[in-house]
Amino acid sequence: MKITIVSKNPPGGRCALYGCYAQVVTDVLGGVIETICPGPEDEVQPPGLMLEDRLIIPADGLILSPSDVHDGLGKDGSPSLLARLEEAEARFMEECGK
Repeated sequence: MKITIVSKNPPGGRCALYGCYAQVVTDVLGGVIETICPGPEDEVQPPGLMLEDRLIIPADGLILSPSDVHDGLGKDGSPSLLARLEEAEARFMEECGK
């Protein structure tokens, strides 16, 4: 599986969070993580996360949740993977709040 983080340079908060999500997915399902920093003329703009070249759209229109990522995985998702994504988000939020 190829996971692409669409990032600003340097990465901001959402870009870093999406990197955490990507790491969890590859830890569980395998695959590779690619980070791209598109220019202003590119169609896909940061922050974003793509699974096999499909952009995941946040349900709230702003920030990807663990459920958004899990749902984007389709049949590859599992309850344990969702739990790990939720844990990664909680750790990230805790570390950012320090």
